[in-house]
Amino acid sequence: MANKKKKITFEDSLEDTDFGLIISAQGELKGMYVPDQMEDLDYVPEEIMKILHDVYGMNIPDSTATIH
Repeated sequence: MANKKKKITFEDSLEDTDFGLIISAQGELKGMYVPDQMEDLDYVPEEIMKILHDVYGMNIPDSTATIH
């Protein structure tokens, strides 16, 4: 019996508090998925800000920065 890979959508792969980065095939940052319950808080976790800084050179002054 052949193994069939089950495809899941991006949003289905995330849990309720997960953030997600959308990155093009060329490695360009295209967007960021923010959990529904955190959209109104304008909060980005420190770990994600570090990735955005280290990989994409984005200088976000503090963890309350808003990324659009």
